[in-house]
Amino acid sequence: MSAFLVSKLTLLTNRNISYLWLGQLVSQAGDSITHMAVIWLMLDLTGSPSLTGFIAFAATAPALLFGLFSGVLADHYRRRTLMLISDLARFFLILLIPLFYSMDMLSPLLLAIIVFAAASFGTLFNPARDAIIPELVHESQLLKINALIQSTGYLAYFVGLFGAGMLLSALGLTNLFFMDAGTFLISFLMIMLISYQRGEKRAATYESRHLVELKKGLRYVIYEDRRLFWIILITALNNLFIMGPAVVGTPLLIKEVWDGSGRDFAFIESSYGIGMLIATIFVYRYASRYKKGTWLMLGIIYDGLTFIPLFWVGSFGIDPFWLTLSIIFIHSLGIPFIQVTRTTLVHSIVPGHMQGRVFSMINLAVIGVMSISVALTGILAEWVSPRTIFLFIGMGAAMSGLLGLSMKTIRDAD
Repeated sequence: MSAFLVSKLTLLTNRNISYLWLGQLVSQAGDSITHMAVIWLMLDLTGSPSLTGFIAFAATAPALLFGLFSGVLADHYRRRTLMLISDLARFFLILLIPLFYSMDMLSPLLLAIIVFAAASFGTLFNPARDAIIPELVHESQLLKINALIQSTGYLAYFVGLFGAGMLLSALGLTNLFFMDAGTFLISFLMIMLISYQRGEKRAATYESRHLVELKKGLRYVIYEDRRLFWIILITALNNLFIMGPAVVGTPLLIKEVWDGSGRDFAFIESSYGIGMLIATIFVYRYASRYKKGTWLMLGIIYDGLTFIPLFWVGSFGIDPFWLTLSIIFIHSLGIPFIQVTRTTLVHSIVPGHMQGRVFSMINLAVIGVMSISVALTGILAEWVSPRTIFLFIGMGAAMSGLLGLSMKTIRDAD
């Protein structure tokens, strides 16, 4: 573990990577605050599960609508400029939430519009960030840099939400949005400090061929390697069951079942970050001992089964806060087994010239299905208890993993 941390710290001697890393740590911590605060604010404003699902949909739909287009922009315009535009736009948009709230003008529809607009500008950032990294470091360092950025996201999730929980009583919910806006400004300043020579411009014919190349990628997944088809399909099924309850069902469980607070929600959500960090180190050290396809399907099964115990929260006289936090922490330990092994598996079995398209399909399957899942969860929660939702989606998600595990070609994929 110490060697793992030393290798990551060594990378930060690159000044540009240090600026990027610090900006990402701060801004992703701010993202986690917004994720929590927007959901809880909508619950406070309306008390409606369906509208809570709607606000979660507004925060995820832009990635589905604009994700591929943002990738094209990242290939044709200055990536640093796109990142700056993204951060500056989100700084001003997030500021609107507490300002409108203080003037008693923040309606659910206006909140959804602001969140949708901020998420739309957010779709510019990640493809530009990922594409700029090869221009900042030597090719031999790319894998380590990508691992550093991934682990930074887990750390930021914990820091942001735990900090929000600590500060919520003192600042109030809406003032957290001032903090989040400030994180985008810090990220903007860090990116301004990055200095580099822009990489060679892509051929002008790329944009006209973009649709053709995407069709080639689809044909490759559907006809040439059926393992990828089933991995993407099972990923979509798992996210259809899991993501809506994870994003919308958790705050409903906290607020409706045991009358918890926004502070409780922040602390419980922060356990995801620490659990994923711990599990990432375990995956880094031990996952290579078994087939990656087997690890991936076992991770999906675990993902579903560990949500089922939420059905019993508030039933046995156990403090619901600590029981929910413990269950979420245990659940989070399985997430890197899905994310890390799926990414590594694609690197292993997909030719380099096809990997970008395959990853974009996986990303669209995750984000697109997540948008559907959060909306459906909000509607379903109008009639069904959040606890019951967790019971059934846990079983459904586990079944999707069992489907993959039953296929020898998926189990043996490595």
